Amino acid sequence: MIKVFNKHYRKAIDLLEEATGSEKIEMAEKVLDWFRELPEEYLISLALFFNEVIDDLGDESLEKINWKTKRKKKEIEEEEDETEEFEEDEEEDEDEDEDEEDKEDY
Repeated sequence: MIKVFNKHYRKAIDLLEEATGSEKIEMAEKVLDWFRELPEEYLISLALFFNEVIDDLGDESLEKINWKTKRKKKEIEEEEDETEEFEEDEEEDEDEDEDEEDKEDY
């Protein structure tokens, strides 16, 4: 798969080197339009593939997509929800304790 990618990568370099500034902009716009039309699962599959390509090429100048960031945010939200539920439970317990103390006073 990496061989196929490298072949197309070389073609892309040739296209870009031969293109004028306006042709480069037109190519970029076409690529972006194409990406917008792709289904989400295709885009994510491509991103996963490119993460592997970046690993295989060993190019440290390229940044891979970090999927963990989204998961951490989700985990933080879940922890916040649990904390809110815990605080609500504590407030209810305090209210019940106050009610019992009031009853004892009478």
